[in-house]
Amino acid sequence: MDSVIVFIASWFVIIAVVYIINKKAVKYYVAIYWKSENLVKYVVKFTKRLSFVPKKAYLIVVLVLFALPVFLAMPFVRPDGQILIIQGFLFMLISGTFNAVQSLLGGASVAEAASRSAGVTPIIPGVTLPWDQLPYMAVAVVLAVVLHELMHGYAALRYNIPVKSVGVFSIFYVLSGAFVEPDEDSFKKASVEAKAAVLASGVAVNVVLALAAMLIGVLGAWAGLQGAVFGVSAYNIPAGDRVIEIRGCGMHEKVYTPDDFITKLNILAGLGPLLGVNKTADCKPGDKVTLVASSWLHKYEVTLDYANFTTSPRINWLYTDGSLYLGGVRPGDVVKKIEGCGRVWEVRSGGELLKAVIETRGVCKPGDVVKVYVQRNATLLVLNVTLVERGGKIFYGLGPGSLPMLGYDEGPIKRNELYNTDFTKLIFWLIVVNYGLAVLNALPIYPLDGGQLLAAVVQRKLGEKKGGAVVSAVTWILAAILIFNLALGVLGEQYRILQSIR
Repeated sequence: MDSVIVFIASWFVIIAVVYIINKKAVKYYVAIYWKSENLVKYVVKFTKRLSFVPKKAYLIVVLVLFALPVFLAMPFVRPDGQILIIQGFLFMLISGTFNAVQSLLGGASVAEAASRSAGVTPIIPGVTLPWDQLPYMAVAVVLAVVLHELMHGYAALRYNIPVKSVGVFSIFYVLSGAFVEPDEDSFKKASVEAKAAVLASGVAVNVVLALAAMLIGVLGAWAGLQGAVFGVSAYNIPAGDRVIEIRGCGMHEKVYTPDDFITKLNILAGLGPLLGVNKTADCKPGDKVTLVASSWLHKYEVTLDYANFTTSPRINWLYTDGSLYLGGVRPGDVVKKIEGCGRVWEVRSGGELLKAVIETRGVCKPGDVVKVYVQRNATLLVLNVTLVERGGKIFYGLGPGSLPMLGYDEGPIKRNELYNTDFTKLIFWLIVVNYGLAVLNALPIYPLDGGQLLAAVVQRKLGEKKGGAVVSAVTWILAAILIFNLALGVLGEQYRILQSIR
């Protein structure tokens, strides 16, 4: 509730400032709409400063950048400097729709179908987006939209298309931006090359801004501006301080976000393979782990016994066709020891259980029998477990969540008690907003930039009537697919990803 009050109060402060400057720009105290022909001179000045850029080179660069997020592939730079590749959104949209429909027809739940879709999530404050994220998103939206429109104006003037006016608008931060209004007649008469430059420029600058935000995120991570902010006192770290590094048991890792912190804690606990992470930590009883924390500009270290980073070897759930379940092990059992194939593995934690399971694959073969000692309701049971095979290797039936995880099932802190830094939130929204704006505008859906560019090309090749029919068909098909994915994103609660940035 406090964040909602701050949000509303800050809006009315901005309304008051704008009202003092230009009362006509304020509409019913909930919207700002400021259109001015005088502002065109600033766009002209900006254009003159960049007039040294050759038009041909500029066109090639903006068209490549325009095609990256939707038609080609978009690089994603992680805070640790690793580069991932995001497939072109058009491919993800079409293939995701096909997979989602196939899942629904096969009887899958909406949530499962949504997980197979393109993952499109509408941003609805208070519903899909927590209120406290709006200030960060508002800054990102203003920057993204203003530069998007400024580049439209720059390209128009470079290709001798007059700009009539420039304006800004906002409705309670949520719908905010700017616009550059070119002369319609001049734009219609312009060459395909000129239209392509004007239409592609906005998307191109959003791609550049998204990549720039990623690089700033890397620099910020190097400077220690990221980390996991504690909402409660845990691990001898006061609430409000943040962990920026973990050292111990062969690990020396920086911490970038709360999810990164939780993942690395579970790697430390020996549970990495259950998270799909190959990294392991070589810990033994009595080893020490150091958390490097930060409070404003003060750094300090907290050294703890490794026992603080272990979980119990309790079974939460099992695949019913795995060796353990077929041998009589049931959810709720606590594994104490595994014996067989000439070896004995004492089990004191979830990490040791997982290590024993992995090591048996090196000394046992399918069909061998191992003894599994479990405690069930204060009774110690010895179960003879025949090892079964799946995919060419021994299959115990363990999967993600089969064992207690730090931050979720056990430990002094829960994932929902950790927060991102303000720097991380701002970088997140700069990336999301600019990438989202680039993707949306580049889609060949009329009257978006991509749709107008498609119209300019096909109408030149096929004529106005046939070209218009092609554009209409593509627009309706893609719009329907996009709406379908949006609906799945809401019903399948894909917006939980947005809420995790808290």
